[in-house]
Parts: sequence; C-alpha cells; structure tokens
Amino acid sequence: MLLRFDPFREVERELDRLTSFGGKGFRPATMPMDAWRHGDHVYVRIDLPGVDPSTVDLTVERNVLTVTAERAWQKEDGAQVLVAERPQGRFSRQLFLGEGLDPDRIEATYDAGVLTIHVPVAEQAKPRKVEVAMGTGSTQPHAIDATSKDATAAA
Repeated sequence: MLLRFDPFREVERELDRLTSFGGKGFRPATMPMDAWRHGDHVYVRIDLPGVDPSTVDLTVERNVLTVTAERAWQKEDGAQVLVAERPQGRFSRQLFLGEGLDPDRIEATYDAGVLTIHVPVAEQAKPRKVEVAMGTGSTQPHAIDATSKDATAAA
C-alpha cells in the first residue's frame, strides 16, 4: 500500500508560513495530491499547474518514489511586479511505497497540469488460491479460494 505518513509535511507547512511572511523569501508549497486504490492498482494524482512537462521527473530508490517538477516565471525586462503569489521554483514530493506494490512497473502521464501515476500491486501481494492436501482417507487435493472472505473447504 501507499503509506500516507509524511514526517516532513508539517515542518514544510511551518517553514512555508514563516518564510512567506511579508512576501519575502517565498518557498514553493508542497504538491497537492490525491491517492486511492482500485483493483490491482494504486493511483496518485498530483496537481502541477503551469509546470513544463519536460521538468517533471520521477525516480524510485528502494521503496521511495520521488516526484520533482519546476515552475519558473521570468518577468520581462522593465516590468514592475505588483503581486507574486504563485509559488515558483523546484517542487519535490516523496511517496513511500508499501512492500505490496511493484515499483518496477510504475507508469505516469501528465495532462492539463495533472500528473497521474499508476502503481500496480505486486504479483506476490495479490490474493491467490492455495492447494490443500487432504488428510487420511483421501489423496485428491482441492483448492481453497484464498480470495474470498469465506474460505471454506468443500469435501
């Protein structure tokens, strides 16, 4: 499973609050994200409005998926900035992947400012049938459906 705990999120929020005081030294905010599981996949959507797709980078090291992207705004020569509230710079987000996910088969698409990541469940983590050999009196194995909640053996 995708782990929801991000130990640095609260620290980042506090730093954002402190460094954006008075409009000076604004630090890029974290990337807003939704994540859910449907069937044999975990899906993640990350909002990256105004980000050039060529700056989006995904790397996996051990069980950590790191997403980085960059949004830059270059003011024109002679332009006087009146308001600059949109975060600029390099954004980064780490997702801790559980043991039951397959980091080797991750796929990602970027469309209309949204990065969508598909993380398949690892084959070894999927429910499967287990053959059970019968005790005395019978030598015919039969299957117990490990995928159902009510796994009862039929004789």
